[in-house]
Amino acid sequence: MQLVTRLLLRLGLVGLFMLILAFALTLFSARQDIADEIEGSQRVGQLMTVLSELQDGVSLEQHALRIDQLNRGETLRHFHVALLDNQGQRLTQIADPLPPTSLPWLNRFMTGDVGLSAYALPVQRPNGELVTVMLEPNPQPEITEAINSAWLQAALFSLLVLVLVMALALSVRHALSPLNEILNGIARIEGGDYVHPIPSNDTRELNQIGQALNHLSAALTEQLAKQRDLLHRLQDVQEDERRQLAHDLHDEFGQLLTAIQVDASYLVKQSNDQSALQDCARAMYDNSSSILSQLKSLLAQLRPYGLQGDEEHRIALEQALRELIRQRQARGDAELSYQLQVDLKGVDLPQRLSVAAYRIIQEALTNVLRHAQASLVIIDVRVDAHEQLLSLRIADNGQGLPQPALPNSPATGLGLVGIKERVLANGGRLTMGRAEPKGLEIKVSFPLC
Repeated sequence: MQLVTRLLLRLGLVGLFMLILAFALTLFSARQDIADEIEGSQRVGQLMTVLSELQDGVSLEQHALRIDQLNRGETLRHFHVALLDNQGQRLTQIADPLPPTSLPWLNRFMTGDVGLSAYALPVQRPNGELVTVMLEPNPQPEITEAINSAWLQAALFSLLVLVLVMALALSVRHALSPLNEILNGIARIEGGDYVHPIPSNDTRELNQIGQALNHLSAALTEQLAKQRDLLHRLQDVQEDERRQLAHDLHDEFGQLLTAIQVDASYLVKQSNDQSALQDCARAMYDNSSSILSQLKSLLAQLRPYGLQGDEEHRIALEQALRELIRQRQARGDAELSYQLQVDLKGVDLPQRLSVAAYRIIQEALTNVLRHAQASLVIIDVRVDAHEQLLSLRIADNGQGLPQPALPNSPATGLGLVGIKERVLANGGRLTMGRAEPKGLEIKVSFPLC
């Protein structure tokens, strides 16, 4: 059902209920007014009886008492009866004053410009005495009835408005309650969770939005899977190229350099009487040794120790990281201190995940050496068996990144781009922030399953 239709239907039902309630209350009020009119008519009949008996021999005092009884309680409703003797003296009680709570201005407004003059009716008694019956206008019962009716209508209108507002608020809240699920779904999509769909609902417009977001999540999941597969293939190709390059360098250049060293050593031994030739041979030997040492360092970067495993032999991540730090320190990085903490809790990491973790740490250390101007690097690698996560933390005390690069901003350096690609390829999460008290902190988490 459409949202507008649902709201109109509910408001229509509430309005119909309130209309029936107002009609019923109006009928009950009119019923009371009719009863008062009937009672007033009966009192008028009694008054006519009393007036007709004025010509009998009953004393005026008794007639005055009977008239006061009729006046009492304002049951005559529209007028007040007074009895005057032949001297003009009032024998009956005067009309009761208005209650203290009455508003004089409201009474004046209700009576308007209508005159309130009394009507005198002379009556001659059997003994010839002339008395006067005064009919004094008494609009107070009608004023009270009109004010009560106005208050009733105002109360009904206020109740109607209040109920409609409450019904509208409840209807809108109930009709828009699926928005919470939609907002939660959008938050999950922003966080990279494309698995949990948004449940369907009865509101057509909101259901269409939810289903559109579900289709978007499915499309993003498919594209992300293709992107990860492509990145996996790219990284596999890179590792294969590194492996092949290391193999070629070791087999070709390594053997040639070893042969040069052998030849140079032979020349040194055979040129004892030729100092110039002997110095040249020694220089060839030293240069070839230096080249061979640099070649070994390059081979260690292309195919580090501990990462030569295959499907049958799992790689040793901790040994590979310790060898990486040893090589960095051996190349003249002794002024940079390293703190390595590895706690894998005996978990056998997948080869691809171990390679990704190693390459990320390797690239992070390269960035520290080139740009950070740091004196300390902390590397923390651990496995959370409960959460099934592999966590990496690389923190330094250098100058950090410029402000626009924090946090999670698009990286412009190739090193950070490579780190992000490996994180994305393995379904991980990357965060970068300032280390305490200064420097850069990189956190990466990978799901183990």
